[in-house]
Amino acid sequence: MASIKQFLTVAIGLTSGVVGASVKHPPTPEPVTSISCNGKSYSYNSLAGFGALKSDARDQYGDTISIGSAIAVKNWRKTGKKYKATLYGLPDRGWNTNGTQNTIPRLHIFDITFTPAPDASVAKPSKPNLDFDYKKTILLSGPDGKPMTGLDADLTGGLIYPGFPTMPAATYPGDGFGGPGPGGKRISLDAEGLVVEEDGSFWISDEYGPFLYKFSKSGKLVASVQPPDAILPIRNKKASFASNNPPIYGQITAPNPTDPDHGRQNNQGFEGLTVSPDGKTLWVMLQSATRQDGGASSSKRRNTRFLKYSLKKPHGPRRHNDDKVDVKYEAEYVVPLPTFVNAAGQTRVAAQSEIHYISDTQFLVLPRDSSVGRGYSETLSRYRHVDVVDISGATNIKGPKFDDIQDGNITAGGITSPSDILVPGITPATLCPFLDFNINTELSKFTAANGHVVHNGGVTDRGLLNEKWESLALLPVNGERNGHDDKDEYYLIAISDNDFITNNGYINFGKIKYADTSSSVPFLDQQALVFKITLPKGSKPLLG
Repeated sequence: MASIKQFLTVAIGLTSGVVGASVKHPPTPEPVTSISCNGKSYSYNSLAGFGALKSDARDQYGDTISIGSAIAVKNWRKTGKKYKATLYGLPDRGWNTNGTQNTIPRLHIFDITFTPAPDASVAKPSKPNLDFDYKKTILLSGPDGKPMTGLDADLTGGLIYPGFPTMPAATYPGDGFGGPGPGGKRISLDAEGLVVEEDGSFWISDEYGPFLYKFSKSGKLVASVQPPDAILPIRNKKASFASNNPPIYGQITAPNPTDPDHGRQNNQGFEGLTVSPDGKTLWVMLQSATRQDGGASSSKRRNTRFLKYSLKKPHGPRRHNDDKVDVKYEAEYVVPLPTFVNAAGQTRVAAQSEIHYISDTQFLVLPRDSSVGRGYSETLSRYRHVDVVDISGATNIKGPKFDDIQDGNITAGGITSPSDILVPGITPATLCPFLDFNINTELSKFTAANGHVVHNGGVTDRGLLNEKWESLALLPVNGERNGHDDKDEYYLIAISDNDFITNNGYINFGKIKYADTSSSVPFLDQQALVFKITLPKGSKPLLG
């Protein structure tokens, strides 16, 4: 029998419905930004969170942790008023202020907890509400099980394994850090993009090659994909993977010429990587234009290349731990990166640092300026965005004309007269400006752990945004692990790469202590921002 209290509650509710009374809800705030990109609507609703990982955090091997080159999030779930998940964080080639060194590339795994702070405001900012709990690290090895290295590829030639293309490699003396040891030769990897599959295996896109690499869940290389010839770095008519980043143990012979004649620029490789939700299509984007496509000029390098690969498991019985996959190059598009005017009044290209799948024709992209923010004398960023790329009307340029190893330029002028004017017959993708990181009325809703308000520009304190924002993860507000939000609302997490800058750092399995002096501050914590956004109605984006 229902209690009197239960009966009254139900009766009042029914009566309210009969007489037409309504419950008053607070008005929904206007979005910060709303756009339409080829008829698809996107909204940046608010900044929803901030977090940081200390610059002197160390992994299970005793080395300093950095995670901002790329992230992937799995097991996202809502528990009460909190969200919990597993975050995979990818560092690049290791601390290299004084030269590249023989750090083994790796992948870090964290548990994260996000506690929404809907009442955060400029008047009453919230403390950090995204927390990181380190769990373990996976070291990366070649097909033979030998460790890979963060050393820049040298001029001695690459390494070859059965079933693999020739891969960038470095020959090093001693221990590869300037100390005694047996020396050796290892595959060189400057990791930039990350996709983690459901079985725990993962793909990494690389800066040196630039290559795509598939690893088993234990970190062993099982597949390698060489890019089209037009993207390979060519010097003197030969592939030359060196990027003119000499080692910590002393200057070696510099590549000649310093920059490639053709192909990817130094330090401008496969920066962005994403996958379709069904795992059947991999997408990768160069950080900015190749040398022949305007990359020889800092103001003309806006036309970058965006590649599509299909993924298919081999036919036949699946063997234990068989992570092999058939990869087919399907398509290539031109993406015009945005430009901005820097503090000196110069027009520059905002090179991209990450991409994320929304649909087969639309993707998020993270273009940004450089050498501004915490750690630099210039603190005001002019362009730090998540924008939308639409390829529905773009020309597929895949084929011998634009993938040629010597004459594959998509812009007029080539290397000798760099230009951002596309040759006839190419329609580029559409770039739609969307989410601006730098809006202080949103940033100031949160503080760093020491109470400094988060901000762009102005005083250099713990709240000033870092320079290098390089990673994205997209997660449903409704908290469903494998579903999509029925209101099309998502949290977009971005994390900065701190380049291992700390005054309490360790390398070589904790044997060598260092204090970085390259920055205007003694350390850079890795910062995280959480944006609340609305995607086009019925979107089925990549989650994680």
